[in-house]
Amino acid sequence: MARRKLYVGAAVLAVGLVVAVPWAEDLRFAYSSEEMEEFARTLEDGVEIRDADVGLLSFMFIREENGQVVFYRGRTWGQDGYGYIWSPDGRPAETRHLKGPWYGFRDDAHM
Repeated sequence: MARRKLYVGAAVLAVGLVVAVPWAEDLRFAYSSEEMEEFARTLEDGVEIRDADVGLLSFMFIREENGQVVFYRGRTWGQDGYGYIWSPDGRPAETRHLKGPWYGFRDDAHM
């Protein structure tokens, strides 16, 4: 009986983590996006910065590309890479709009 409770408890914890992790990412982005935008405005064309922390988020790299700034978070749990793009001039291809000039992506197109 104790073993069964342990398995049930582990299953509940696993489900909670699956639900909480994306939700936590969204909150960290919401609190960090203003600081990220300030950072994006300072980058010069073609500049790339590795292993940077901005706001509550860590990035493998941040790179300016033709007026857009890619904030690459990395890979998670066997999925493709993901991150954010600050694009004040419009929506980049293969992204989803988040808010204002912010777009999210989940692929290797921006590596």
